[in-house]
Amino acid sequence: MREISLAFGPGQALVGTLTLPAADQAAPAAPLGLVMFNSGVVHRIGPHRINVKLARQLALRGIPSIRFDLHGMGDSLRADGVLPYERQAVADLGLAMDTLQDCAGVARFALLGFCSGAVPSYLAAQADPRVGTVILYDAFAFPTPRSRARFLWLRLSGHGFDPQALRRDVRRLGRGLARLPRRLFERLRRRGNETFKQAGPSEQKQPMMVRGLGELTRRGVKVVVLHAGDDFGVANYAEQFRDAMGDALPREGLHYGFLASIDHVATSTPAQKVFLDAICAALLGDHLDCMPADASPTPAPTSPAAHSTAQAG
Repeated sequence: MREISLAFGPGQALVGTLTLPAADQAAPAAPLGLVMFNSGVVHRIGPHRINVKLARQLALRGIPSIRFDLHGMGDSLRADGVLPYERQAVADLGLAMDTLQDCAGVARFALLGFCSGAVPSYLAAQADPRVGTVILYDAFAFPTPRSRARFLWLRLSGHGFDPQALRRDVRRLGRGLARLPRRLFERLRRRGNETFKQAGPSEQKQPMMVRGLGELTRRGVKVVVLHAGDDFGVANYAEQFRDAMGDALPREGLHYGFLASIDHVATSTPAQKVFLDAICAALLGDHLDCMPADASPTPAPTSPAAHSTAQAG
């Protein structure tokens, strides 16, 4: 493979690294190129250098990529402040696609939205017709009755049904039941509002996501939603996103994966392999069934270092 660090964009303000297949590699033209960028304030290499490892693995399979720092992060210069953050991030992603297109000759792109990078990736996919695949990792999660039941079972089984722990869980359940009438009343009141603007933030986000995902899939964009297995209280099975969105969510073009054995930032070497295999499966058109399923009811243990890194994601 070949790796080239370069500055690009207006004023050469953005800094990135191209990873290209070897010049003598006998392979057909790549169907797409991958764009990777910051997760939170983590440098373009990604948590535990996961972007570097992914780029090199893809280059061996004939897929070029660019990993770069958004304006004001890593090695890139600050933006001029004319655009708000999300619009600036979308513009930066467009410039990265331009650069990869010029250097690798690809016309279609995949965006890897790692954690906080999912929103810019989602918005860029809507704005730029060159995006053919968008991967949203550990970003959009909504609770469902099934996810709450699975989480409760995890807590109970983790306590080993210890009497003291059971009493504590029963007290929490009682407090939850006591709040149930008020929650039902609030939900009915919100449903009674005539305008969408009157709904709360969570009620706004879901219909907006349904419309946005519908537009992307109708345009032929492949959308992959992935979750790690270290916070079962947020997401704990593959179809949770679809279940939360309901029947309005498009059935075609959306794919899901629950990586039960890994933590958010793929700390260990085995976790990194699972993550890399999942992304390669999503990009290379393999069936997502080959990704680790949610068969294991136990979340991956997370080290203190993993937690500290996750804060930045």
